[in-house]
Amino acid sequence: MTDINEIAKNVHDRLEFLEFMLRFRGWISRADLTERFGLKEAAATRDIRLYRDHAEKNMELNPRTKIYEIKEDTFKPLFNLPVQTALSKIRTEKICEAMGMSDFGGVMCPPRLSLPNIDLLANITRAISSGSRLDVDYFSVKSGSSKKSLLPHAIFDNGVHWYIRAQDTKDGKFKSYALTRFVSANLDHDSVLQPEIKAKDYQWNRMVQLELVPHPNRKNVSKPETIIHDLNMNDGCLKVMVRATVAGYWLHLWDVDCTEDHSLQGYNYQLWLRNHQTLYDVESRGIAPGLSKYHEDEPISNIHQE
Repeated sequence: MTDINEIAKNVHDRLEFLEFMLRFRGWISRADLTERFGLKEAAATRDIRLYRDHAEKNMELNPRTKIYEIKEDTFKPLFNLPVQTALSKIRTEKICEAMGMSDFGGVMCPPRLSLPNIDLLANITRAISSGSRLDVDYFSVKSGSSKKSLLPHAIFDNGVHWYIRAQDTKDGKFKSYALTRFVSANLDHDSVLQPEIKAKDYQWNRMVQLELVPHPNRKNVSKPETIIHDLNMNDGCLKVMVRATVAGYWLHLWDVDCTEDHSLQGYNYQLWLRNHQTLYDVESRGIAPGLSKYHEDEPISNIHQE
């Protein structure tokens, strides 16, 4: 029998889909394959037979409905499927429809309030790939509209905005720029390639470990064992390695109380950063809950976010 990983890619993809529907919906039919991949019934039948040859204990034919149903007691997946991939598939419109969830709006996800212009995005990614300079018009929340010359080297997502990480050629500082705040971004094709730019960005290359624990304030979290189970913590702690550049953004996204004395109050603060000292000299720390410099004299530009 041919190894499942050695079959033709188009067949491999169809069998992956077959197993996904079997595993997450509970059944599969020839119609699923014919409609999804434009197959004739004979070809769909061959795919089902091939899958059964490799995993005969995963499904059985219901003679009444003529569909193949999952054998829950003996099912063992043929394909490795990370849970992130499974969730991504379930969110797609066609999968939702095939699983019978489209009548209920499918899987509800928070919408992005804004998205970057696709042509502008293409210019930015080409600049990163080629090591070229970008001449841009940019809106900043601190200083409004301005022209900049940037050397970008990376992109990251903070859950609300997509950002690029870039060096400002004027002052040499590395900062984070929200993609939706660019008015224009044009490649300077005459600029010298800068392959070493990323290596110079200390905050991007520095890794910090975040030790997240249930918030000690029992008004915030009355049952810490729930949080321990929710986040699959080991010994009551979840350790996450992140780049210093994004640490503050993600702590903000996760509503992690980053104060030394876990003093933030509110049901949304269910986590506390136990090793708060790890944020020492992390430029994005000013975005982390409890560490904002909003009411102090320190200029917000020290956060290096535009």
